[in-house]
Amino acid sequence: MELKELRDEIDIIDDEIAALFEKRARVAVDVAEYKRQHNMEIFQGGREEEVLRKSCAKISPELADGAKLFFTTLMDISKCRQQQMLTEISPFRVENDIHDPTIGAVTKGSYTADACRKFCGRDCRIQYFQDFAAVFDAVEKGEIDYGVLPIENSTAGDVRMTYDLMIKHKFYICRSTKIQIDHVLAAKPGARLSAIKVAMSHEMALKQCSRFLEERKFAFEEAGSTAKAAETVASGNDMTVAAICSASCAKLFGLEILAEDITDIKDNYTRFIMISRGLQVPEKANVVSLCLTVPHTAGSLYRLLTRFAYCGLNLCRIESKPMPDSLAYLKDDAFDFIFYLDFIGSISDEKVLKLLTGLEHEMKFYRFLGNYEELE
Repeated sequence: MELKELRDEIDIIDDEIAALFEKRARVAVDVAEYKRQHNMEIFQGGREEEVLRKSCAKISPELADGAKLFFTTLMDISKCRQQQMLTEISPFRVENDIHDPTIGAVTKGSYTADACRKFCGRDCRIQYFQDFAAVFDAVEKGEIDYGVLPIENSTAGDVRMTYDLMIKHKFYICRSTKIQIDHVLAAKPGARLSAIKVAMSHEMALKQCSRFLEERKFAFEEAGSTAKAAETVASGNDMTVAAICSASCAKLFGLEILAEDITDIKDNYTRFIMISRGLQVPEKANVVSLCLTVPHTAGSLYRLLTRFAYCGLNLCRIESKPMPDSLAYLKDDAFDFIFYLDFIGSISDEKVLKLLTGLEHEMKFYRFLGNYEELE
């Protein structure tokens, strides 16, 4: 047969599949209505296993794996449709923005302080804390209105400490933004670059300047923030130790800049989140964040993503992190993970609410982290 003839035959088969798909979908609606009338769960595990076993038994062995994936996806689509039909939703309780808020950040002079001013204006009231954990604590206890924390960097990746604390605390993300990071090497006045032996900074800043550190053969020392590193260098007497920080931070602590533009990649940005105790959803909110676990089985993440695709939702970020010790009771395996998802959407959209409601009921661990605006 010629190629065109083969393609024509495939077109005929596709037409048959399309007709059968629509026929199956209509019957699935009847199933959904039956479940509604009899107050039944959408997901029936035994039924799914039975369908897969019978369907794959009719397929030649070399196609069995593909057939299993095909029928699994087919059933997932049916379940997504049934969920949209059957799920009863309860709107989120949303609080108003706080006027003239108190904002928590780590260490005066850090890049986080720049993010605070971008969120709430140059004259915003910033209360400084010793570390990220103290900021989360203060927000959760209602001691401050908002907290601002770094969550990821375009060069060095995610901020591990922020993710660890996100699991331990109750909060909501209400805004996020990006700040361009321009690091300098700064030391006490009179220090010489050739005499520097140790660079001190936050672990993310050290990663972002790894090439510079390697070329200079500097040892390095971690600090709680870039500003804390600058403060430590300024208060000490060791002329062989320098801080990696911003130029404005160096000026704040009276340090002399020994080298500029030391980041590995010039377009270097850090993303910051602003968190609140209660759920606040800005008028232009268009990003939804959540975290959850998925079953430790083959294809479970793929099946989760199918649910977002069915709703036409664009996943713009997905991160996986090892499950922390605080959630050890959820572990099925030593390598279980928590997934963090960001997608474009709004909790004012009914299909989004139904999707989130379904995930909350079905996943072993689930947290809605907020619906917020990304500030440019």
